[in-house]
Amino acid sequence: MTRISYVVALAMTAQAVDACAALHIGSAHAAQAPSGSWMSTLTYAQQSASAGRYDAADSALVSFARAYPASDDAVETTYWRAIFRMDPSNQHASLTTAMAGLDGYLADPRPRAHVAEATVIRRVAGQLEAMNHLAANAMTQAKDAQATASNAKAQAADARADAAKAAEQPPANSADEIKRLKDQLAKANAELERIRKRLQPPPPRSAPN
Repeated sequence: MTRISYVVALAMTAQAVDACAALHIGSAHAAQAPSGSWMSTLTYAQQSASAGRYDAADSALVSFARAYPASDDAVETTYWRAIFRMDPSNQHASLTTAMAGLDGYLADPRPRAHVAEATVIRRVAGQLEAMNHLAANAMTQAKDAQATASNAKAQAADARADAAKAAEQPPANSADEIKRLKDQLAKANAELERIRKRLQPPPPRSAPN
């Protein structure tokens, strides 16, 4: 290679290195949101949520995360979206969705500003979900017990009606028939008493020492 060719090759290599460096720097700058953009987005989202405009708040956070997915603040949108989803005033409130968002936030390896808060809120959300399941099961059991009680009352009413008819028009073996009806009535009353005891609220638990 001649001296001139060698110099030209070095110059071209230097230009390529400079171009790659400029591209990397430009990409790094593009990953970060403009100064003040995140704070303005968060302020808007918080004010919208306070005014009951949860859809607008969620949309603003989603738009920021899509515009600057690699920024340091993009992960914070996950936290705030989860918080707004836990608000009972939100017509799209979902404890399951909120817990999934908090799990994702806590698992993100990037620096985060609300790790302690998200950890506590996630634990509370888990307890709320467990209590909701218990309440749903209790309601189902209560409905089943009420249905059983209604059937038992109907059976008792039928037994009383049959007993009244038997008393008015006793058959040839009236003594045996009346005894049978009385036995049925006693069983129905016993079933009603058992169901009544089941429906009574449990005694309050004593406070732990």
